[in-house]
Amino acid sequence: MSLLKWFESRERGVVIVSLGHDDLLLESLRQVAKEADIHTGVVLTGLGSLTRGRIHWVVTNTMPPQDKFIDLDGPIEIVGFSGIIANYEPHVHISLMLGDGTCYGGHLEDGCAILTLSEISILRTPDLVLTRRLRDGSTIRLLDQ
Repeated sequence: MSLLKWFESRERGVVIVSLGHDDLLLESLRQVAKEADIHTGVVLTGLGSLTRGRIHWVVTNTMPPQDKFIDLDGPIEIVGFSGIIANYEPHVHISLMLGDGTCYGGHLEDGCAILTLSEISILRTPDLVLTRRLRDGSTIRLLDQ
């Protein structure tokens, strides 16, 4: 059973997301983007804790650059995260700290399960509609209108 709830200040265009134990972080952000009709927005803040984490980063000193994935077992403190939502799809970078103080950071991946709670703020940008696509010869999908 999901504990996901979201609340909105229509005057300010801010959506606050509340997640509880066993909710999935990235999957819940996708769900809120669709339910709240946030086509394009800014993930301003995020905090909380995880029972398990999965992130990746791009190793750029190899050709071609390669993705490195890491799975972490909790308890894990979410030090913070932020990102962009474009075409209802969140792109989030997250900083995580293990119980021994070791820190990791990278792209948030599916499968990160909430331990106690997570609280997130999202700013709507209704006058700006963005998507990600290949452009100008890039091999990475960049933001575009």
